[in-house]
Amino acid sequence: MDARAVTALSALVAVEHAAVYGAASAGGALAPLGASARDARGLATAAFTAHRQLRDALTALLLDAGAKPPAAQPAYTLPVSPASVGAALTLLAELDDRTAASSYDAVGLVTGKARELIVDALAQAALRAQRARLTADVSPGTAVKALPGRL
Repeated sequence: MDARAVTALSALVAVEHAAVYGAASAGGALAPLGASARDARGLATAAFTAHRQLRDALTALLLDAGAKPPAAQPAYTLPVSPASVGAALTLLAELDDRTAASSYDAVGLVTGKARELIVDALAQAALRAQRARLTADVSPGTAVKALPGRL
């Protein structure tokens, strides 16, 4: 793996650290909201699991290549405070938009297993972002980004 690929994968790991934190924050904010937040909680749980798995897989790839993956920060500034169901869903969509963008930036710099992982990450992030927006009652015409991965 060349230096450009390591840099791109490291950037994606950093994005995933923040996404894990953000998805956990959304889930925590949704937990006490009861039945009205059930669907959003399910999306937050799925996002947390997906981001954690991607972060761990990317970390393993970097370690296998002899690179040092970036460490997680103790806390992150969230782009949206998950103070309500709608805000938590907006946060989840934003986190997945960032994953898609970072995946898009990395996909052309890697090959093999890493490329397969990142292509899948881009597709899954785009789908999760769309689900979050649709659950937040964003109109279908604006819930889908024409070019996922491009902010």
